[in-house]
Amino acid sequence: MRRPVFVALLLAAFAAHAQSSAPVAGKDYVAIPNGTPLDPGNGQVVVEEYFNYACPGCNGFEPRFAAWTKQLPAYVRLDHVPAAFRPDFVQYARAYYAAQALGVADEAHQAVYDGIHRTRTLPGEGQKPDEARIATFYAGFGVDADAFLAAMQSFGVNLKVRRATEHMQRIKIPETPSIVVNGRYLVRGESVDDMLRIASALIEQERARGADR
Repeated sequence: MRRPVFVALLLAAFAAHAQSSAPVAGKDYVAIPNGTPLDPGNGQVVVEEYFNYACPGCNGFEPRFAAWTKQLPAYVRLDHVPAAFRPDFVQYARAYYAAQALGVADEAHQAVYDGIHRTRTLPGEGQKPDEARIATFYAGFGVDADAFLAAMQSFGVNLKVRRATEHMQRIKIPETPSIVVNGRYLVRGESVDDMLRIASALIEQERARGADR
């Protein structure tokens, strides 16, 4: 006889929890005025990770972030955006876009972090740029080292780096790593798990409102 009352109370508790866990502007995220992704979503919700391989914080963030991205639904598109707002970050922004152009960016992604922060086979934060050394490293993924170096120094890659940097400045990315959902929300959070919780909620919020609206 009391089951309908119990169910009603349970549903009310779930609703209250969902409402209380909804992201709060100014606390859980910063709203970006007139924000759009670097590249259009074409109907998908775009999650952008602003990162740089030389960044120690990005290295610590990557394993948990990578596990989270594997669970993203088909209506979400993940874009890695390499930051180049410091001189020692530029070479790795070029490296990422060169690897992307040559089809090895995803395959090499974790290995580059490991080469910088674990094995020290690649130059790290604050060290002298060595693009030839980076190109030799990527040769381990089946690309020609000279072709990779040429790609790093190409007009197309430099254009992508400049475009990404201008976009980051326009939407005021403060640091790496940073997550932006659909170009509209810069995620905050007190921990990695908190950031990912907020990002997940914002993804669903954007899906509900229509990714392109």
